[in-house]
Amino acid sequence: MSVLFQTRKCLFKKPFNNTFCKYVFLRKNSDVPRKFVTFDEIVAQRRLEAQRSLVVQVNSESSFNELYGYCSKYASINDIHHYKNSGGENFMLIEFESEENLKEVLKSCCSHNKDHDLISVQSPFVWFRAAAGKKEKLVANGKNLAVKNGIEIIKEDVLYEELMNCETVSDQIQLLYDRTTLNDLGMRLRYMVARQLEVIFSSLYTNVRVQPFGSTVNGFGRMGCDLDLILTNTLTEEMTAAGRRLVFQEKRCEGGRGGARHMELAGALLELRVPGAARVVRVLNARVPIVKYAHDYTDLHCDLCYNNLSGAYMSELLWQLGELAPRARALAVLVRRWAARAGLTQPHPGRWVTNFPLTLLVLFFLQQSHAHLLPPLNLLVSCAGKEDTRIAEENLKCTFVRDLNKLPPESYGQNDDDLQTLLFKFFEFYSQFDFENKAISINEGRAIRKPNSLPLYIVNPLEQSLNVSRNVSHEECERLRLEVRNAAWHLESCPARSAEGWGALGLLERRAAPQLRRLLRLGTSHRLVSMRDLFREDDEPSVEGVRSKLRTLVKTDTEVETGVKEMKSEMVKEKRSDRMKFKNTQTANEVYRIRRGKIV
Repeated sequence: MSVLFQTRKCLFKKPFNNTFCKYVFLRKNSDVPRKFVTFDEIVAQRRLEAQRSLVVQVNSESSFNELYGYCSKYASINDIHHYKNSGGENFMLIEFESEENLKEVLKSCCSHNKDHDLISVQSPFVWFRAAAGKKEKLVANGKNLAVKNGIEIIKEDVLYEELMNCETVSDQIQLLYDRTTLNDLGMRLRYMVARQLEVIFSSLYTNVRVQPFGSTVNGFGRMGCDLDLILTNTLTEEMTAAGRRLVFQEKRCEGGRGGARHMELAGALLELRVPGAARVVRVLNARVPIVKYAHDYTDLHCDLCYNNLSGAYMSELLWQLGELAPRARALAVLVRRWAARAGLTQPHPGRWVTNFPLTLLVLFFLQQSHAHLLPPLNLLVSCAGKEDTRIAEENLKCTFVRDLNKLPPESYGQNDDDLQTLLFKFFEFYSQFDFENKAISINEGRAIRKPNSLPLYIVNPLEQSLNVSRNVSHEECERLRLEVRNAAWHLESCPARSAEGWGALGLLERRAAPQLRRLLRLGTSHRLVSMRDLFREDDEPSVEGVRSKLRTLVKTDTEVETGVKEMKSEMVKEKRSDRMKFKNTQTANEVYRIRRGKIV
């Protein structure tokens, strides 16, 4: 993420995509121009945007003029972004020029309900009701919506059509990333949800902070992915100064279950005090207690945890590696989508690989000598200074350099291969990798000896004693080997551009094509010939003899369809004759349903 710096000037460069805005910072004459912006600067800018923004539910997108005219009477407006949720409701995110402007607007808000059971709450999510009495004419003074329907997820058929029209496989990979990754409005809404919780929780906690982590901020997230949130109570140096003699009395949780009790309280607040929060589920007995809920106003599924700083630092690390090699993000997005289409990943936990280990596989590949796009994590640790020291829960050390400009330029980005070449080399690399004896470690940047006999061993970058793929079974590891070989073979024997399923499309399309499903319904027994039928004891194994026997044994399509019809009619007869064997009608119907599923 390049940033231009000039004294007393701000030069803006058009962003490559909308995942992260490119921010401009002032510098002094003596400063050295920087190539990279730090993760903390990006997060700080996003938080400032949320602190001066408001999400308003409106009747339709045509309400823009009236809403802009009404709010501009109280404060100055930067931009207004429009989006719809899954229920078809319209919302507009308004960004004001300052937080003071937002406070002036919030003073004009009121409660719409006089029920005694309802307690009014101040929240950055409001709605714009119709004017009472004579309607005032309000205009936007030539302003237009910055974004219209900004979080709409592209449809699969439209995406495949665009991928089909690309010129090269590299263009397909880049298009897939640009069209499916989190955009600017998606990021703004996620920080607005975090801001809403901060406003609600600030009445109970001092210096409370709710920040997104995970795929939302690590640069590998896609549109519609879950929102992971962390609740922290970070005290400033002023509040912990030894010179101050008056100290707040504090409450300590008994039994050492402070995190679970805090999450229990957070779940109650979500149910009672947070507008838009629905379907709240508490998972308090897990290693990291969380509260899961859905946010109806933004169509987000949220997971809130307490003080899980290691997850936040892991997100920062992945973001930094993505900054060092932007091609890693596009490559990881395609690999994740390919794994989902191949059935290697599932939406629910189990014995299969997940997206996080797949991302580490991509990063590890880019650290190899033939790629040389990323340095090992140990180099980032060795370049860290005192200001980069971070300690997470359970005294877990998460120290690595935060300013990427301190890294030697020759330690990264020493490869000009396009995305197509990198993708093929990725599948080729893991098709030959010794998973049985070697473990994958981005800390070392090379394969190391496996410490145990688990089928797949990928070292956790921050807790190197843990294996992030310990849940993967032997069968799933073998499937991973097989699928990377098939993918490498597909790319090597890639059909022409005009052919259906060319390039990356062959990796992303669902495996069961209509012709294949029809063939599976008809069966393939007529295509298979037993060797016992080809060679008898008195036959000579000549080529012509084999061909003649194949012609006599293989049935035509007409004969197959006729046989299928006869088989179905016999099944119907058997079904009718067998119905008398079941006294319970529900049991009989279930048995017949299972039989149909197995045959058809």
